[in-house]
Amino acid sequence: MGFKEFAVILIWALAASANVIVDDTGSSTVAATISSTDSPSTEATVSIENINSTLALSDSAAKSIEDALYNEVVSRDFNKAVYRTAILYGDGRDSIITNVVNRLIDNGKSQIFDYAYKLTASRGTFIVRALFPWEIRMHEDLLFVKIISYPYNFALKYSLGEDLDDEKIAYGDPNTKTRFRVTWKFVPYWIGDRVYFKIRPIDIAYFLKLGNTVDRDGDHGAYGSTNHDTDRHLWYVEPVRHKGKLLFYIINKEYNKLLKLGQSTDSDGDRRAYGHSTRDFNPDKFAWDIDLI
Repeated sequence: MGFKEFAVILIWALAASANVIVDDTGSSTVAATISSTDSPSTEATVSIENINSTLALSDSAAKSIEDALYNEVVSRDFNKAVYRTAILYGDGRDSIITNVVNRLIDNGKSQIFDYAYKLTASRGTFIVRALFPWEIRMHEDLLFVKIISYPYNFALKYSLGEDLDDEKIAYGDPNTKTRFRVTWKFVPYWIGDRVYFKIRPIDIAYFLKLGNTVDRDGDHGAYGSTNHDTDRHLWYVEPVRHKGKLLFYIINKEYNKLLKLGQSTDSDGDRRAYGHSTRDFNPDKFAWDIDLI
């Protein structure tokens, strides 16, 4: 028995429940197993028997299976998607999974993060690490990143002091080379049928949020607070392929607004961070580059 076959058997031997455990400090771990409500389903647009075979697939059959997996992910039928992925991987059909991953990115589907998260929660970490870009693995505990504005090449950070509400103001810093002040962690929370993130620096427990009020441009200011119990502290991420780079939109759950940096700089050369007044998916204005530390 090869490694892949053993690994896939291990996935389903361990698959009993899949939950994220998040403690009061905001840290999280992915539970070892998947829940009975997440048990794999054999119902699929393309029969599982068509996949679980060492015979070569015709181009049309492979495309049908690829389409079925893609549609399962996009429709958020992650039970079927995880099950199909495990069988494909165990049978050496890596290229089909890779094609789906690339299609999800090229089509700007945020479901790729949910897909990767569910695979990880189902003991498919080795699949995610082998076939997904590392940026899609932001749910993993030991991944720390810099969040850099694509339009300005400024790194997201907080002010050193607090404002009158004991919150820190979020800025973009032209110095992207410093360490702790511009190094962040995406903490995953599975809510409903998707993964959201709470975003915090690695050195202080201030969680990124949007303010309640809007300015004269209709933008919400971005802040960091020690409490993190509202939807204003939750974010989801959408990929965008732009000029050969893999970039991302960071979108607030409460207001459905994109994180951005302001056009002007202050006396320190920094730019204020905001939630943009409209959902304008223009990567030259609002995309972010996620750099691994």
